[in-house]
Amino acid sequence: MSPKVLTHAVGAALCAAMVVSALVAAPRSCEGGLEAYLLAGLIGVPGMFAVPMFLRSDQSMLRRLAGAALFAAIGGAVWLAGLFGANVRILCRLF
Repeated sequence: MSPKVLTHAVGAALCAAMVVSALVAAPRSCEGGLEAYLLAGLIGVPGMFAVPMFLRSDQSMLRRLAGAALFAAIGGAVWLAGLFGANVRILCRLF
């Protein structure tokens, strides 16, 4: 498997894991689900940054940094889409 295909496959798997964690956390968002989904984002987005840095050693450092920034931005967008798409409640009680 080429490094490019492996990088995209691992990135897609991390994005899918963040979406699945949103769907699991949404029904329990007031009982700790929001914290669990926040933890999934805190692990997933830096993980998305790290994937091109480690797997694309055939490229220059500048290209790896640009790819890592793009992957992290995609990971953040997927995390936000999961947050709002799965209807994870942010405010459970006002008083």
